[in-house]
Amino acid sequence: MASKKRDLESYYLIVLFITAIAAIFYGIFWTNKTIDYEAVIQQNIPGVTSIEKMIGAQRAYQVDAEGKKYYAVCDSAVGYQSRIEAMTIVNQEGLVEKVIITQQGETPIFFERLYTGKLFDQFKNLSIKEPVYLGGASGYSGYLDERQTNNYIDRVTGSTVSSHAVAEAVNKGTAYIAAQFFHTRWSNPYDTYQFNRQDFTMTIIYIIALAAAFIKKLVRLRIWILLASFGIMGFFVKKFVAASNLFSLITLQMPGLTNLGWYVLIGGTLSFIVLLGKNIYCAWICPFGAAQEVINKVAGFKSLGISPQVTKKLKLAAPTILWAAVMLGTFLGDYGTLDYQPFSAFFLFKAVWVMWLMLPIFIFISLFISRFYCQFFCPVGFILNLLNRWRNNGVRVWKQMWNRIGYQRWNQWKNNKA
Repeated sequence: MASKKRDLESYYLIVLFITAIAAIFYGIFWTNKTIDYEAVIQQNIPGVTSIEKMIGAQRAYQVDAEGKKYYAVCDSAVGYQSRIEAMTIVNQEGLVEKVIITQQGETPIFFERLYTGKLFDQFKNLSIKEPVYLGGASGYSGYLDERQTNNYIDRVTGSTVSSHAVAEAVNKGTAYIAAQFFHTRWSNPYDTYQFNRQDFTMTIIYIIALAAAFIKKLVRLRIWILLASFGIMGFFVKKFVAASNLFSLITLQMPGLTNLGWYVLIGGTLSFIVLLGKNIYCAWICPFGAAQEVINKVAGFKSLGISPQVTKKLKLAAPTILWAAVMLGTFLGDYGTLDYQPFSAFFLFKAVWVMWLMLPIFIFISLFISRFYCQFFCPVGFILNLLNRWRNNGVRVWKQMWNRIGYQRWNQWKNNKA
């Protein structure tokens, strides 16, 4: 009977996996919204009399309206979890008239801050004859730093990554218009490599975690390493591996190689699994996992015993919720539904109301069950552990095949020699 139940649970997971992958591919290839760019131009430029699409790979238009000439250009950049496409409208004097977002899939609660923070109003009347820099974003490419120019916008606090992506998309578009129609070329500051103090510190944490996973003596320092991860990754670096980050890999929504910090976070986490067969991120780096484990150890309460039967049922919660988020995202055409983890509430103090309700429950139960959220509800932990299991099973099968081939060749060699 037990084996039959295990089989049913396995079949259940297989069904979830197949239907989720089918939904993702359906959402990517068959439900992409077709944008009427000319209609967007007409809505944002009064008195349009003609719109001419420019020849070439760049999506750009020449527009006549009420005796004036305008240019509209679209380009994109990767934000926190999606590619953000912006249409920039430029007047005949070479000044930005308006920036309109045509496509994006960022977490709604964070992207909405760009509107409430009036980020887009700051682009008005900026010149396209020089780059648009980003103020208040130290360590990001295109950072204003101490440049003497009025051609900059200030990032919106709490949505720096999205602010940076919008500014980068606008800069890429205006660089094209400046070169084509205003005989001006400039070096794009958003093409420079960015590796700030946060990224450097995160790299150190990854190196320490890697060492701790192999050097047994460092296990005695586990509580201190977890505290370091909690403080540095959670409150200084403020970067976490989220389901939306992993989803961006499937949809190829990845930032350029200039964003080295992103590749340390995601590339480093996956490299541990691929090269070493260990999920080091969850065990040593994740700040929320560290918080739960430290809280449990400090509290010192007797652990609540959970029967193996209940544990097996609870283990289905993470894949089930993840599946529901994927399906809902496909239905709505917005995969911001994947961002339901408690990281933003716990470390950034911003989240939807449901997560504010769930966060204290997770923290309270972690007093009695170490890493309660990680064990039963975390989509990242489920995905990384699944990938790790597949990797190790694949390596084991490969070794068995290689040993069998080697044994057969050894026998052939002995027989031939005999």
